[in-house]
Amino acid sequence: MDKPQWPATLFTRNLRPQLDKFIDRVEADASAKQTRPLERHAPVSLREITKATARAILFLDVNAEQAGLVAPNAVSIAQAHFAPEAWFRAIYADETPVGFAMLEDWSQVTASEREEHLHHGKPYVYLWRFMIDARYQGMGFGEQALTQLINYAASRPGAATMLLSFVPNTHNPEAFYLRHGFARTGEMDGNEVVMARALP
Repeated sequence: MDKPQWPATLFTRNLRPQLDKFIDRVEADASAKQTRPLERHAPVSLREITKATARAILFLDVNAEQAGLVAPNAVSIAQAHFAPEAWFRAIYADETPVGFAMLEDWSQVTASEREEHLHHGKPYVYLWRFMIDARYQGMGFGEQALTQLINYAASRPGAATMLLSFVPNTHNPEAFYLRHGFARTGEMDGNEVVMARALP
């Protein structure tokens, strides 16, 4: 089944004209501990999303050209709360929220459910969502975050493969994933191209 085109109103760039001051205040509060200018290749961490930080993560947004490539974070976080296999984190550079990631990790659920979710007969971890806010792209944060996600996937019991998929439109992230050892499998997930890399 083809993935939906998310309504434009769910993206922060469409909300800013009406909520600009509110969004600025939310983002300032979320980055209050950032006491120095955010620099390229600042250290990245993956953090749980809390009541205090959720709004700032919801307002992170890709640029207009990437809008059809990833669901808004609000949609992802809502889905995660109804999917036991979802493992999701905010991506921080220093003390600034810069992105969002969500994995499909069946090692979190019961063995009977896990048996139905194998890739070529073996457990896997799937990069379900991954985004860096448009303002922070090209600063090395995505590279660090993806490396940490691969390391997390490798730590999951029995996981042999990490999978992901992307929409093969202009501005797609295939080259980024190729640099991290992923390759096309020849499979499709709806209208998305599936990539995989072996886990150590």
